[in-house]
Amino acid sequence: MKKRLLLIGHRGTRTSYDENTINSFKKAIEYGAEYIEFDVRRSKDGKLIILHDSTLDRTTNGSGLLKNFNFEEICNFKTLVNQDHIPLLSEVLFQLRGKTKFMIELKEESLKEEVGNLIEKNKLLYECVFSGRNLEDLKFIKETYPESKVCYNITKGVGLTIKDFLKLGMFRKLSFSPNSISLRSNLISSDFIEICHKNEILSLTWDFLQYANPLEKIKSLVNLGIDGILFDNHKNIPKIKDWFSSV
Repeated sequence: MKKRLLLIGHRGTRTSYDENTINSFKKAIEYGAEYIEFDVRRSKDGKLIILHDSTLDRTTNGSGLLKNFNFEEICNFKTLVNQDHIPLLSEVLFQLRGKTKFMIELKEESLKEEVGNLIEKNKLLYECVFSGRNLEDLKFIKETYPESKVCYNITKGVGLTIKDFLKLGMFRKLSFSPNSISLRSNLISSDFIEICHKNEILSLTWDFLQYANPLEKIKSLVNLGIDGILFDNHKNIPKIKDWFSSV
């Protein structure tokens, strides 16, 4: 490849497999993902659970808020496509360490210390990127674990809007620079990528299921200079890898 492109499995994969499950993570890795991205929440009894939504309804045969269920109850629910179980963060780390790197999206503000401590205890700080929409949480993680990497999900971020990022970043006046910033694919512009690079920040993008031809959209963003793709379809990872190495 002429330029380094980060290949990230968005919730593992969201095509043919249930997102945020061990099987979806393994499939993304099999197809070339260097990182798997997933979402962490807490159960009623304090277990760190991998689930994107605050409720069980969209992706499982359960119903209601995750935080209202103990882990023992959550074990009874299955995902809708492949009838997989909802995994624990510790389970994912144990099964997949050494096989991939991890991008951990903090879905609740109260998680930063507990997740950070777990990652440090498992000696995985160099293998993880902490991601989230709360800039103060990411600052805390960076200050507490200086060797860690953080990614600010700016699309609906709290602490720095995309408008302010473009304005302040143009003059290198950001009060805090995360290692990377992720932005929804339909909002990516050449200005965003340029200002990321000016501030030595990696530009990442996500959400490709909305397009009739996701591969063409991904290629257009690679041509713009994007640094990393969060893939919804694992089958597109080797296609982009092959295409990108030949251009």
